[in-house]
Amino acid sequence: MKYLKILNPNQASKKTLIDNQNLNFLLKKRFNWMKKFIRNKKIIIELGSGNGFIKNFLGSKIITSDIYKHKLIDIEIDMNNLRIPKKYKKKVDIFILNHSLHHSKNPIKLLKKIKGMLNKKGMILINEPEISFIFKFFLKVFNHERWDLDLRNINKRNFWLQNNATGRILFGQKNKNKFIDKNFSIVKNELNECTIFLNSGGNSVNSPHIKLNDFFLNLLDNFDDILINLFPKIFALNRRVVLKIK
Repeated sequence: MKYLKILNPNQASKKTLIDNQNLNFLLKKRFNWMKKFIRNKKIIIELGSGNGFIKNFLGSKIITSDIYKHKLIDIEIDMNNLRIPKKYKKKVDIFILNHSLHHSKNPIKLLKKIKGMLNKKGMILINEPEISFIFKFFLKVFNHERWDLDLRNINKRNFWLQNNATGRILFGQKNKNKFIDKNFSIVKNELNECTIFLNSGGNSVNSPHIKLNDFFLNLLDNFDDILINLFPKIFALNRRVVLKIK
């Protein structure tokens, strides 16, 4: 049984951010760290933008894309068959993947294609779920998406699709990927988020949550940092990664 109501992009409108301060706080945290990397950059494309909320936090210069076009999506792009307008090829400064890499059928192939579309100083900014004990429990209870850390299954159909272990497999210290090491320098690779994620109400889903103001959300965020520093494999729910072309 599904306990989470999936929202389509039109349902997840800008009004959601006004009504849900928890979600607004979470997304601000997810995007604000990217500001120093996109400063003075001209061509920035987000893949898998979903509802297009990124513009609310990083500005209108972000080119949003998704497989489905709607009012907050600038261009239609299927990241599983990645093609971008010719005017952007080899000229993109930044690609952003915010909780979308694990929806790729083959993230390694996707990152390879992205590399070919970046300019020589190009970077990829990533937020990706971290498959900690808490997140496994959450996915199991709510019957939402899946995970598979067993690389013996890597050649099976749809191993990667909706695999919330993607971040751990590609960027976890004990699972360094040869393709990543060969093609990219990892500029940032850090864990964060726990209760502020679980109590956000959801970005593309409608989940139960307790409404809080910024004071208490900041307290929770600081508490999360303590938990994750002490027990990352139990509590971390998000991984931030910055890749730079070698």
